[in-house]
Amino acid sequence: MTLIPNAKTHVLKNGLRIVTERIPTLRSVAMGILVGAGSGNEAREESGISHLIEHMAFKGTPKRSAFDIAHALDSVGGKINAYTSKEITLYYAMVLDKHIDIAIDVLCDIVLNPLLKPEDILIEKGVILEEIKMYEDTPDELVHDFFAEKILLGHPIGKPTIGFEETVKSFEQKDIHSYRKKWYTPENTIIALAGAIPRDINGRIKRHLDKWKGEKTVPRPTSPDIKGSINLKRKKTEQTHLCLGVKGISQMDEDRYPYAVLDNILGGSMSSRLFQEVREKRGLVYSIFSTSSPFRNFGISYVYAGTSQKNLPEVIDLILGQFRKIKMEGVTPEELERAKEFLKGTLVLGMESSSSRMSWLAKSEFYYDRCMTIDEVFDKVDKVTNDDIIKLANKFFQDQFLTLAVIGDMEELPIKEIHC
Repeated sequence: MTLIPNAKTHVLKNGLRIVTERIPTLRSVAMGILVGAGSGNEAREESGISHLIEHMAFKGTPKRSAFDIAHALDSVGGKINAYTSKEITLYYAMVLDKHIDIAIDVLCDIVLNPLLKPEDILIEKGVILEEIKMYEDTPDELVHDFFAEKILLGHPIGKPTIGFEETVKSFEQKDIHSYRKKWYTPENTIIALAGAIPRDINGRIKRHLDKWKGEKTVPRPTSPDIKGSINLKRKKTEQTHLCLGVKGISQMDEDRYPYAVLDNILGGSMSSRLFQEVREKRGLVYSIFSTSSPFRNFGISYVYAGTSQKNLPEVIDLILGQFRKIKMEGVTPEELERAKEFLKGTLVLGMESSSSRMSWLAKSEFYYDRCMTIDEVFDKVDKVTNDDIIKLANKFFQDQFLTLAVIGDMEELPIKEIHC
């Protein structure tokens, strides 16, 4: 039986981990450099600095201008990009197999050697400030961070990844150097490659990174004291946007598998309970879904919906009704089977590219210090029972965790208390 992913791990003397999966049937290679630093690692005054550092990597190095960085991949039909999340920053490139050395050279260059010129920092801060304004004009996205801020009660992961206007404006070159020194270290970095990679790939990467030095990063994990609340952000909008949720599962918790099944049945697909009950049967929303955000030490789980102001109380009541129903009755055998097959199918379909396999390798190594395989996940999902669903629903669907965040054009919410 072939394991997917079928990964190998190599550790350099400086602690840098290289995780690879050779897929001979592909002609492409995806490479990623994962740094274990995101907005959840930032102090309040550092809010948004991880994201700014990601932007600055593309502004030039001693070897390449910003144009040269883009041109190097464009000229061989490749792609290069990056993103920052709550716990990681990932720089990645995709190329044909014969151009892998270009991807290695450029990615290593921008991560290790950004120029960080003050004039470039000033320009990029302006770009991000415009991004913040654009974000503020998108209430269906803004409400997710508003919910995280309220349920996590000041925890760093509750802050928006792009930061705040006042913090972004304050950043100087010395702040970026200080943050990079702390978090951009070999032991806090993972290199992941998937696709038609050459057999001597570890040696090729070693030539670029074995002299990289840095002090060992020791993250200080903390968990928030989650307490329920009802919150309104008044904003002139046509629709009213809400997130209603509770404390959730961490990335390290084995219950994340039954919770994924529960989440899917609740609102994870077009056949889910909330989609059918709220949209299809009653026409109260265009968009409604449930989602979980599992982090290293804790998680949050919530339902998003966009509705008219007059329908807000009914939509909230229907969501809470499903919370209560699952706590009391669990789910049907048909729902359980469908959710399991949905999760397994979407997992496999999402793994059929070099880029998705690379991302899986990097994140699996980051969270679990090894590569999780699809067969392991399938086994965990297949073992989920209705009793598991009821147990988790009763553990997490509790009034003490229940948090409502609403963005809309109203002076006060028509709801004063919520119960599940």
